[in-house]
Amino acid sequence: MSLEQQLELNVIKEQVKNFASFSLGQKKIEELTPSYEPLVLRQENERSREALAAVVHYGTMPFDGIRDIEQSLQNAKKGRTLTPQELSQEINLIHGLSHITAYEKMIEEDHPALKDLTSTITIHKNTAAKLESCIDAYGEIRDSASADLRNIRSSLRHADADVQAAVTRFMHAHPDSIVDSIVSYRNDRAVILVKASDKNSFHGFVYGDSASGQASYIEPPEVIAANNRKAQLQEQEAREIHRILVECTKEVGKIADEEIGNLETAGILDAIFARAQWGAAHDACVATLTQERRLSFEKARHPLIDPKKVVANNYHLEDPQHMLLITGPNTGGKTVSMKIIGLFTLMSYCGIPIPCDSAVIPYFDAVYADIGDDQSVVSSLSSFSAHVEKQARALASATSQSLVLLDEIGSGTDPREGEALAIAILNELRIRGTMTVATTHYSRLKSYGKRHPDILLASVEFDMEKLAPTYRYLEGTTGSSNALEIAGKYGLPKSVIKEARFLKDQARSQEDVLLEQLDKELSKQRATNEQLEAKLKEIRTYQQQLKTQQIEFQKERDEWKAHADEEAEAITEEAKEQADAILKRMRKMQQNAKYHEVLAERQKLNRTGGESENSSGTGQGRNNNPDISQGGNARKTQAPPAFQVGDTVELRANGQAAKVVRIERKEILINLNGREMRVKPDTIRPSLKVIPKITVDPEVHIAHASIFEAFSPECNLIGMHVDEAVEKLQSYVSDAKIHGLKEFRIIHGDGSGALRKAVHEQLSAMKDVQSFTLARPEHGGSGATVVKLK
Repeated sequence: MSLEQQLELNVIKEQVKNFASFSLGQKKIEELTPSYEPLVLRQENERSREALAAVVHYGTMPFDGIRDIEQSLQNAKKGRTLTPQELSQEINLIHGLSHITAYEKMIEEDHPALKDLTSTITIHKNTAAKLESCIDAYGEIRDSASADLRNIRSSLRHADADVQAAVTRFMHAHPDSIVDSIVSYRNDRAVILVKASDKNSFHGFVYGDSASGQASYIEPPEVIAANNRKAQLQEQEAREIHRILVECTKEVGKIADEEIGNLETAGILDAIFARAQWGAAHDACVATLTQERRLSFEKARHPLIDPKKVVANNYHLEDPQHMLLITGPNTGGKTVSMKIIGLFTLMSYCGIPIPCDSAVIPYFDAVYADIGDDQSVVSSLSSFSAHVEKQARALASATSQSLVLLDEIGSGTDPREGEALAIAILNELRIRGTMTVATTHYSRLKSYGKRHPDILLASVEFDMEKLAPTYRYLEGTTGSSNALEIAGKYGLPKSVIKEARFLKDQARSQEDVLLEQLDKELSKQRATNEQLEAKLKEIRTYQQQLKTQQIEFQKERDEWKAHADEEAEAITEEAKEQADAILKRMRKMQQNAKYHEVLAERQKLNRTGGESENSSGTGQGRNNNPDISQGGNARKTQAPPAFQVGDTVELRANGQAAKVVRIERKEILINLNGREMRVKPDTIRPSLKVIPKITVDPEVHIAHASIFEAFSPECNLIGMHVDEAVEKLQSYVSDAKIHGLKEFRIIHGDGSGALRKAVHEQLSAMKDVQSFTLARPEHGGSGATVVKLK
């Protein structure tokens, strides 16, 4: 059994192959083998990393229409005339390659590894245009391929009409002899089915009898001339089509070498993006390769286990420890843990993403494994012999830069001899400094591991209450085989289990007893820690909920306060207007008004003032503002919340998010869009918004800088979905207002026009937009819009 089969890499490759788009990409996946050349490893993993990011953000690279047509291209080089279907495939290839390069240009993030590949592709647009002028999408020769062909096919249509007319005339002239009115064809010539007794009465050609012998197919003299004319035109058509195909083949022959290279590149890209799609489907990442002796997998999940059942584990092995000894019960998951380490290493060495949150893998010069049972009757290998043979191969070649995987080392023979042999093998690998992962359930090997600081002991958890494995990997602990408990679960008599436990206790050394007690205490401590972590997580969640509620309440209170202030201001303004009107009337009445009229106006003025007071400060007016007291005339002042350095806040005026940098005596220094500014505490409030990280060059010092500098006058929406683009546009316009920008350009591209339409609709709905228009041709034309703010 090969290394790939032992670790089931062949199964992963089959899954990856299903994501490939055409045969050449599938072939590249089939040919994938782990490479131990650092240069190749870095290149393939960088390609996979960039492709995985592209698949997540933009979908997979398109390979529509691309087929492996290398044989047709080779024939074109040799001058062998291609068929219309082969020429149609070449057209599809050129268009498919143009889609690949267009996809690459759409990727905004840095992608040098992919760009190196796509930059080698040459798009032969002129050749495609010439071929398309002759071949349609169905692989048929167009009438317009040449003037001669157009004339010939026009004549052929007339010839078909002449044949049909001749047949019709004959049938009308001899109705009694006609057996079937449907025209048949023999050797591409129109013939008529007549009675067998009349077949020699018309002096035409006889093409044979029907199956029954009662009728015969004849070509009457009236039809012969029309058929001959049609046959001549068909020969002319065939010669002209051949001439056109020869010319088209020459065009393909000129670019055949470049197209073969393009095909090779497309196959490589197809394989890379198949790996990336598999990775995206399994929530995988690309490992970081290092020269250090450090192996690390965070939240690693075996890809062949049901995602609903798989247990995610963390695996670490680094200096000074370079040997991992996994202990625990049979069927407990020891082999799965070891396979994950070996499989993930081989997958990374093939450039395939691995299902974990993050990974670090050293550069190994080789991987050796002894997993499974290769006993064979044919080769006279017992289970033990098969194990020893693979272990011998590993010891013959392994170096300090190798990875060795040994499953159930020392098993298959007498336990004492097996333990001794296992320790001797592990000692040899320790002396060499070989990174080794081994599994065992031998107690002596557990004691051996505890005596050496360069060995990391780990176990796989077993639920003693349910008597079932949990498949959780635990570093720094040793596990019991639990053979007696498992045997009891599967039906062995209790008396047998009891005697076996007695014999086991008699054979245990003091060290074994202490180790078992230590493992039990560690298990209890681990369970306690997990409970505490769960409680702490619950408390943190509750704290976050309280903080969220507090911030939302603060925001709601501010909104109510603003609403109440507006309402009070409106009432006050109305009262002032009424008072002004009354005063004006009183001034007019001073000269000639009667006393009781002046007194009435004075009382109106008093009532107006009272209503204003009630409306703005007492419980008799409208009071929706929680900051206004219910019983008195004085407004209670709400103290601004206490802020701390690092808090996320937002401006009450426009909701822009910022970070608190420093708390001063009367002001607070905040960082808004990368610029620092001082604000009053009552002008900001806590916020739940997430502020994106801004990379600031610590070497740059700008004196007397304002918040209006260093803001881009362009908003690029290319490659975004409509919803995403509208959200970015709204944010950009808000930022532009804060930065004092009065005019800027939105880049949306032409495309289908849907993005441009959505941008214009959004701009029309914005109150801050004064006007917008399509950009001048030299500034983007219909692919960009210039916006002016009020």
